[in-house]
Amino acid sequence: MRLSSSERPGSHHLPRLTPAAPLGRLGTMEEREFFNETTESRNHTITCPKCGQAGEYKVTWIVRRKRAQLPRNADERDRARFAKAQSYMVRRDDKLACSNVRCRKPFEITQLQSIAFLTD
Repeated sequence: MRLSSSERPGSHHLPRLTPAAPLGRLGTMEEREFFNETTESRNHTITCPKCGQAGEYKVTWIVRRKRAQLPRNADERDRARFAKAQSYMVRRDDKLACSNVRCRKPFEITQLQSIAFLTD
């Protein structure tokens, strides 16, 4: 059996230690661990800025609903963050194509919020 330089007798080097968790995340949980994430499509009436015609469009949202219970490996800071957490939606689509047959031009969605909080 061969010993590395850090394990040899008389060696002045300390053995290398590997951290249990990545640096910067010690004792804290990521935000996504507080939520259940799903994708939903919702209909919205949006007006095309090119031709001015209003139409019904399906807009895709990422819905993050707060979990009923905090995960088990949470510390005090995580409990405080979980208490303040709220369910919300993030708009996934940024552009749509006009539904008017004569227009059909793509346009950015500026008439909807990009983040919307949900009331439970």
